[in-house]
Amino acid sequence: MKRKNVQALLVGMTMLMSVVLPVTPALAAAENLAEKEQTVYVNADENGNTEEVIVSNWLKNKGKEKNLKDKSGLTDIENVKGDETFQKNEDGTITWNTDGEDIYYQGTTGKELPVSVRLTYYLDGREIPASELAGKSGKVKIRIDYENKEKKTEKVNGKTEEIYTPFMMMTAMILPADTFTNVEMVNGKVLSDGSNDIAVGYGFPGLADSLKLSDMEELDEIEIPDHVELTADVKDFSLGMTATIATTGLLEDLNLGDAADTDDLKEKLDTLTDSSEALVKGSKELQEGISTLDSSADTFVSGLNSADDGAGQLKNGIDTMNSKKGELLGGISKLTAGMSSLKSGAGQLQKGVSAYTSGAAQLENGIDQAAKGVSELNSGIETLNEKKGILINGVEQLSTGGAKLEEGTKSLQQGVQAYTAGTAALDQGIGQLKSELGQSMGQVSQLPQAIKSLTEGAGQLIQGAGTLQQGMSQAEAAAGKIGDSVSGLKSAAQTVGDLSGQAVGIIGNLINSQSAPQVDTNSVNEQANAAIAQENALVNEQANAQANQQQSSNVAAALDAAGIPEEQKQAVLANLGGIGVSVGVQTSANINVPITGGDNGGADAAIQGLQQIQAAMNAVNGQIPGADAALSEAQAQINAMKEGTASAVAGAEALKKGTQSFAEAMKPMDNLTELSDKLQKAVEQLKAGSTALVSKNEELNAGVSSAADGAAALNAGIQQLSAGAGQLSGGIDQLAAGSKALNIGAQQLQKGVKALTANNASLNNGASQLEQGSAELLKGGNALASGGNALGDGISKLADGAAALKDGTSKLAAGGKELKSGTTKLKDGSTKLKDGMEKFDEEGIQKITDMLNDDVKAVMERIKAVENADKSYKAFDGQDSHMDGKVKFVIETDGIEAEES
Repeated sequence: MKRKNVQALLVGMTMLMSVVLPVTPALAAAENLAEKEQTVYVNADENGNTEEVIVSNWLKNKGKEKNLKDKSGLTDIENVKGDETFQKNEDGTITWNTDGEDIYYQGTTGKELPVSVRLTYYLDGREIPASELAGKSGKVKIRIDYENKEKKTEKVNGKTEEIYTPFMMMTAMILPADTFTNVEMVNGKVLSDGSNDIAVGYGFPGLADSLKLSDMEELDEIEIPDHVELTADVKDFSLGMTATIATTGLLEDLNLGDAADTDDLKEKLDTLTDSSEALVKGSKELQEGISTLDSSADTFVSGLNSADDGAGQLKNGIDTMNSKKGELLGGISKLTAGMSSLKSGAGQLQKGVSAYTSGAAQLENGIDQAAKGVSELNSGIETLNEKKGILINGVEQLSTGGAKLEEGTKSLQQGVQAYTAGTAALDQGIGQLKSELGQSMGQVSQLPQAIKSLTEGAGQLIQGAGTLQQGMSQAEAAAGKIGDSVSGLKSAAQTVGDLSGQAVGIIGNLINSQSAPQVDTNSVNEQANAAIAQENALVNEQANAQANQQQSSNVAAALDAAGIPEEQKQAVLANLGGIGVSVGVQTSANINVPITGGDNGGADAAIQGLQQIQAAMNAVNGQIPGADAALSEAQAQINAMKEGTASAVAGAEALKKGTQSFAEAMKPMDNLTELSDKLQKAVEQLKAGSTALVSKNEELNAGVSSAADGAAALNAGIQQLSAGAGQLSGGIDQLAAGSKALNIGAQQLQKGVKALTANNASLNNGASQLEQGSAELLKGGNALASGGNALGDGISKLADGAAALKDGTSKLAAGGKELKSGTTKLKDGSTKLKDGMEKFDEEGIQKITDMLNDDVKAVMERIKAVENADKSYKAFDGQDSHMDGKVKFVIETDGIEAEES
């Protein structure tokens, strides 16, 4: 870090030396003479007291000698850049084995330095030790005193005197900007790199004593500095190392030795006096000529200004034209672009018109088909309305038949119950008869009583058989009625199902016609819309109003038919923003004739009701086969029972006849045994028949009960169907009215679309002519754009020329002003030069000439003596007589830092 600071300080001092020292040609050393360049590094404390000295020598082997002889009093010599060796000679010199290379070596010495520095520190006007200054703040002054201890004996004006070797000493230090502010120097300069200041001071110790300028009155005011002072405002004082360079060769570089003796100087001063007089005379003549030039410059400048003004006006006019050319070309560009857009738009318009007229024709066909469908729908709804009476009558017949069916099944159930009770009584009576007959046959003695009992039993049996036969007749009659009712019910249910299916289809067709896809043709250009917008508004307003009113009536009627309450119906219509047909008839190039269905909630409800009726009919039809089968089974059982009853009745009659015959026969008792056997067989047959009848009683009762339950459920469904049919009738009436209104709207729409397509041919012809005209217009626009571009190029070149002309005249005018200013200055300068030359001659040259005989000779002698002393000091540690050399001292002082706590 310390070495970097030294390098930075050396750079700063080099910059300052380039300002302080004059630049003169360097004298070339002998071409092959070896040279010794020496740097003496001195380490010192913060006050400048020497602590260590290290001497670094560079032997420049210009002649590439194999050996170089040097004189040096150094100890601890070390080759620092190579491995070359040396030998010490008896005369105190050393010889280096160079092999033609330069030698870099260093060593130490205890020899006293020829120069030294002393640093003194002050805080707020009072001297302070360096160690106590660290960390302090205030006004700080640092004084650096240079001391020269090297003297030579020289002859000056015939006397022997001691002359100081002329050393120039320069000290540099780095001052951080955040610590040092308001830095000022005596005998120095301050350089800044932004974050730090580099302070460089200089002095020439002993030179004033050698020259003795204070002994001459004319030169006693000249001060040669031998110290440096630095002042600054400091915060928390700290200071890095300082570096001081001391070097000789100053007067040698000035080449004062080239001046001859004082006689030669006197001769040159005489020449200077003559030349001064000539200069005085010439300066006067120059002043007069320049005055004439200055007066003529006014006319010249005026002419240049006029030319510049004219060029400016010309340039302004051309610039205006050039600046406006963009607008011209832009307008032409926009015009051609518009023409191109017009042509493109005309082409698109032609295509759009063609598409529009084609779409209008398709629209007309679509509307014709829609009108046809509406007409067919209306016809179907009328048919539905006409046949609704049949539907209602069928439902009424179905309702009546259902009631009769339920009543008949109840009667059947009662008859079957009576029949089964009769068969049970019959079976019981026959059993008793059989038992009594057996007993009678075992007790012949009791035959009369038995015959009486048998006769009475036979009478009861005949009576039971009659009752059974009567019950069977009733059951058979009830079964017949139920069969008729089931047949009628089946026919009525089929009729209702067919009519409800037709109603669902018709209403579905209505909904489909109302929700037909929107007809929308949008291929015509907006330019055609504006011309016929007024016609559109009028036609659309009338068509939409009428269609919306008709459709609203249809939907409201459908909602009424579905049994929707009035409050809910109005809420639906309000939430949907109106239910209707929107018929937009456009006679423009952008045609849009949408037919929107709006809301079909009411019609959907009607369809849902019809579908429920149809589902009920399907359920009825589904139950009828079961009832029909149960009835057939019951009929078969009744037939079987009828046959059994007939057999029972016949057996009872036979038994009665047998008992009567037996009673008659008993009188003579002739055929008793034979008749008894026949009678017993007949009773057994009768018992077998009654048993067979009784075994089917439970099954017959269960079948009749199931038929009765089915008939009751069927009758309940039919009654609900009858109630829905009434509501359906009202909905069909409203649907028929809406269909008529829709048919009228479709016919009006047909008229509107025919008017829309009437001008298709004219519209196509106009669009074609527009497209052809726009193409011709675009050709002219392109030619105009080409000419405009050529005009723009010419204006640009003209503007460039005008700008160049104006620039030239402006420069001429400015040059004229500068010329005038120059001539004025020349005039003033020539006047001052004339006056100055007169004063210089009187007060300078003449005084120098007068002084020559007294003081200049002595000064020149001293300067020569100082120069000799300067030339003789080549090295600090010694030097061989055959070697040139130069030396500089670098004294580094310790920094001052606050101790860390």
